[in-house]
Amino acid sequence: MRTNDIFRKLTQSLPLTVEQIQVVFAQSDIELSEKEVVNLLKTDYQPGFEAMPEHILLIFLNNLIDQKRGKKADAQPEVIEKHHKISNNDVLKKLRIAFNLHEQDVRDALKLATIELTKSDLSALFRKPGHEHYKVCDDNLVLDFIEGLGLLLQQRAAGV
Repeated sequence: MRTNDIFRKLTQSLPLTVEQIQVVFAQSDIELSEKEVVNLLKTDYQPGFEAMPEHILLIFLNNLIDQKRGKKADAQPEVIEKHHKISNNDVLKKLRIAFNLHEQDVRDALKLATIELTKSDLSALFRKPGHEHYKVCDDNLVLDFIEGLGLLLQQRAAGV
């Protein structure tokens, strides 16, 4: 998984400005300059590219959930260590939570990105690793879902 690709696709599809990205990170007391954010959004062949550690993407997604859904009153803050890993399946789960998506919403978003999954294929992506029906989400699927999510949210905003 390439965290910068996921982060870039999220910021393009949602769409998020540099200032909005800084606000999301600031929820965890992570202060990023405009240049630092721009460097995270660059591709690896562009000058100034800065690789995004997995734990930073996880912090961003958790903060996005808090921003969209609100913080749970009695919840203990999740401790995220620098060695923490995040999978594509985790990215799907976090985005599903952040935008309060039901199974059909996720399928609709994927369909907008020209991918149709059956209910059983979709539920396999949200199972715990180790479950006999667990399926690993590949890079293309998560990127297509993010693109479809952006289109779905645009349709909802337009009242379609």
